[in-house]
Amino acid sequence: MSRKAVGEAQEQEQLRSYVLPDTAWDRIASGHAGSVLALRLLPFVLLAVTVPLAFVTPLMVPYANYALVLLPAFTALVNGPIATACATIGTVALVSAGTEALGLLPFPNSIWADLPPIAVVGVLCTVLAWARNRVIIRLLDMTEVAETAQQAIMPDLPGRIGGLKISSVYRTARGSPGLIGGDFYDVQDTDFGLRAVVGDVQGHDLSTVRLTEALLGTFRERALDDPDLATLAAHMERRVRLHNRDRDEWGQTFATAAIIEISPGRDRLRTLLCGHPAPLLVRSCTYPVGGKPLPPLGLADFGIDSSVQVRDVELAPGDLVVAYTDGLVEARNPAGQTFPLFALLNAHVAAGLRDPAELRKRIRSDFVSGGYARTDDLTAMVIQIP
Repeated sequence: MSRKAVGEAQEQEQLRSYVLPDTAWDRIASGHAGSVLALRLLPFVLLAVTVPLAFVTPLMVPYANYALVLLPAFTALVNGPIATACATIGTVALVSAGTEALGLLPFPNSIWADLPPIAVVGVLCTVLAWARNRVIIRLLDMTEVAETAQQAIMPDLPGRIGGLKISSVYRTARGSPGLIGGDFYDVQDTDFGLRAVVGDVQGHDLSTVRLTEALLGTFRERALDDPDLATLAAHMERRVRLHNRDRDEWGQTFATAAIIEISPGRDRLRTLLCGHPAPLLVRSCTYPVGGKPLPPLGLADFGIDSSVQVRDVELAPGDLVVAYTDGLVEARNPAGQTFPLFALLNAHVAAGLRDPAELRKRIRSDFVSGGYARTDDLTAMVIQIP
C-alpha cells in the first residue's frame, strides 16, 4: 500500500494496529519502534552492566558469567541471525581472553575447554534465529496477502461520493485477528440516488467474513438496478438463505442491515431496516429515521416483498445522516454506562460542527477519552446533504 493510500485510509479510520499500545508490553507486541529497539538491546545492556562490575567486585562475577555465557541465547530470542552471530563471536573472544586461556583479562575465569561448548551453542542459536526469521517473513507475506484480500472485499470509502461528503469509521472487535469482521458497509452512486448499507453479520469467524463478502457483493450489484429498497433487501435476504441452505439449524446465521437511499435531488431520505438500529437524521437535533423494522436477513420466514414499509422523510441542506452498528452504542465505560451517541451528536451540532470528517473525529475522541471498551465490531458512517 502506498504512503498516499495509507494516509487516506488513516484519515477515514480504516487502518488499525492489531494490538493497541496501551501498556509497555502492548507497545512491544504492536511493533512500536522504540520499544522493540529497547528489547533488542537488552542482552547487550545486561552484559555491559554486569561485566564491568565483575572487574570491580567479586560479588558480581557469578552474574557476569551467566550474562556472558547466555548472551548468544538471549540475543537469539529478540534479534536476528546477524546480531546473534556477533554476540557469539564476542562471547568467544571474551572467553578466549580469560585468565586460564590467553590471560589477557582478569575476567572471566575461563579455560580453553570452555570454548567448544560455547561456540556450538552460539552456532545453534544463530541457526535458530535464522530459521525463526524465515518463518516470520513467511507469516508476514501471508498476512499481507490476507490483508490485501480483505481490503478488496471492503475497500476504503472516498471522502466524497455523488457530490455528498462521507466519512466512516470501521473497527473490528478488540482481539480480532482480521481487518474485517461481522460489520459491513458500502455506498453506491446509482440512477436511483445515493444508496448505502450498514450491517452486522452474526459471529466473528471465517464463515462470518464469507457472508460479509457475499452480502456486499449482492448490494453492490443489485443497488445499481433494483428499482426500490424492498427489492434490494429481498435479494440480500436470498443471499443469506443461500448461505444457510446446506447448514444445520445450529450452523445457520443471519445479518442485520440498514439500507439507505438519498434521492437524486438530495431532498428525500428513504430507509429500510432489517433488524438493525435506525439511521439518525441530524438537523437541529438528532432523531432516528426508520419505519417498522423487518426481521434480520435470513430470518424473514416468508421473504421480503414490495409491500414492506420504507420510511420516507424530507431532507434539507446541511442535514447529516448517521448510520452505525450496535458495537458503537453498546460499548460501556468503567462505570457501566453505554456510549451516549445521541447526546454527543446534539452537543457537537449545537456547537456548529457539521463536517462529516470532523464530526467523526470528535465522536472518536469522545469514545476514547470516555474509556469506552470496544467488545464488538464497530462501524459508523456520516453523510452530509449539500
